[in-house]
Amino acid sequence: MTAVLFIVGAYLWGSIPSAYLAARYFRNIDIREYGSGNVGAANVFSQLGKRAGWILGTFDSMGKGALPVFLANLLDQSLAVQAGTGLAAIAGHNWSPYIGFTGGRGVATAVGVVFGLWMWQEFLILTVVLGALGRIIFRESGFWTFVAMLMLPVLAYLFDRPQEIVYMTVGIMVLLIAKRLTGNWDRPPPGSSVWLVLVYRVLWDRDVARQAQWTERRPPPETERSSDVGA
Repeated sequence: MTAVLFIVGAYLWGSIPSAYLAARYFRNIDIREYGSGNVGAANVFSQLGKRAGWILGTFDSMGKGALPVFLANLLDQSLAVQAGTGLAAIAGHNWSPYIGFTGGRGVATAVGVVFGLWMWQEFLILTVVLGALGRIIFRESGFWTFVAMLMLPVLAYLFDRPQEIVYMTVGIMVLLIAKRLTGNWDRPPPGSSVWLVLVYRVLWDRDVARQAQWTERRPPPETERSSDVGA
């Protein structure tokens, strides 16, 4: 019974739509209608500014992902429960019941879960893949995040993690890819090939070929409630 409470609690905690709430408060917009439509730190970064993006990213990672796992460990829950707690937090972030089962992509929360289970080798390697290769060198974080998803279970196996952790990393990969495919239940753009859109979603996490076309939808200035949130 305690295990069920941990997992359900992690799901409801991870479901808190922090990016949605921040965009509503500071810009009076539905962030799902701007930029990538992602209810997460990356879209907050582009729509509300760097400060808001870093704060939301830290909360989504350490608050939503790492904290529930830390608590499960602190309260002597089994490794299987800790792994289930992490998966539940990611699922909550991706499909929040508070905003119609829409949400973010789960990447920051997944990184927090990996950190919370003290998988430091995987954490460091994937941070390099996501940060250095994806954003800094190639400026294509969507594709390199996909690479990191595939690498995570392989790394967990190579580093001889317990069986529960290896299964959890496979679960993380499935959750993140499923979220890319479903998005926020968005239909493919009119006139586009459904199969091509699905390929774009899996590989690049967008519906169109050009990244700028997908991420640069901006809210009108008059909707802004505060001018210094991104300072």
